[in-house]
Amino acid sequence: MWRTSNSSNGSPSTQACDLLLRALGGPEEATRFTFIDACAGAGGPTPLLESTMNARLAASGCKPVNFILTDLWPDIKAWKKITNKSEHITYVDEPIDATKPRTLAKPGTKECRVFNLCFHHFDDRAAEKVLATAVQSTDAFMIFEMTHRTLPSILNTTIVILSVFITTIYDFYWSPVHVLFTYLVPIVPIFYAIDGYVSCARGRTAGETWELLYRQPDIVLDEWELKSGEQTALLPFGKLYWYSGVKKAAMT
Repeated sequence: MWRTSNSSNGSPSTQACDLLLRALGGPEEATRFTFIDACAGAGGPTPLLESTMNARLAASGCKPVNFILTDLWPDIKAWKKITNKSEHITYVDEPIDATKPRTLAKPGTKECRVFNLCFHHFDDRAAEKVLATAVQSTDAFMIFEMTHRTLPSILNTTIVILSVFITTIYDFYWSPVHVLFTYLVPIVPIFYAIDGYVSCARGRTAGETWELLYRQPDIVLDEWELKSGEQTALLPFGKLYWYSGVKKAAMT
C-alpha cells in the first residue's frame, strides 16, 4: 500500500516524505533530525521512507538522515533484515514505550517521532500520554493515518477488503490454505473487514487529536506549531491524513 502509486501526488510513502520535509522547513532543516518510528511493528514503511527521504536530500545536495525502529514489542528478526539493507536504518532492541518520555535521537541531532498508521490503536488515555511524551522529549512529531470516520475512508477500506478475493487468485493460487480461508471459509476477508472498519471508527479528527493535548494542564504548547491535513493517496477514495507538531525553535 505504501509503495502503490496511482495518483499525481505519488505513492503514500513519497507523499509522507514530502509532508515531513515541508513540516520541518525543507531539506536543509530536515538533515538536523533523526527520525524515530515509534511503533515500527515489523518495519512498516520505514525502509521506503528512508530511501525516498535520502534520495530527496541527496538531490538537494544535503547529507542523509537516519531512521530508528522502536516498538513496545521489538521484532528483531524482521528489523535485522531491514538494517542489513540500509546503513541509515538502525533499531533499539529493547522495548520502547511510546507513552513514556525518552529521547532517542542520535547525539547532535533533533528528534522527529513518526507514527505510521498506528495512532488510532491508542485509546484516549494512552493517546494523551503518547502526545504528551512527544511534546516533552522530541522536537517534532508526525502522525500518518489512512483510516478515518469519513465516507471516502470507509469506501477505500471496502475496496481493500474486496481486493483479497482478487489478490489471492494471483498471489496464492498455489496454496490450498489461502484458497480455503479466503473463499470457502472466508476468515481472511472477515478479519480484514473487522480490522479495517474498526480502524475507521477509531480515527480522530484534527480537533479531537489536538484536544488530547490541550486538556492536559501541565503541557505547554506555546513553542509548538500544530498542523493537519489530508490529501489523495490512492485513487479513487484513499486519503492520507496527517497531523504534525513542530517545536518552533527546531525550525530556526
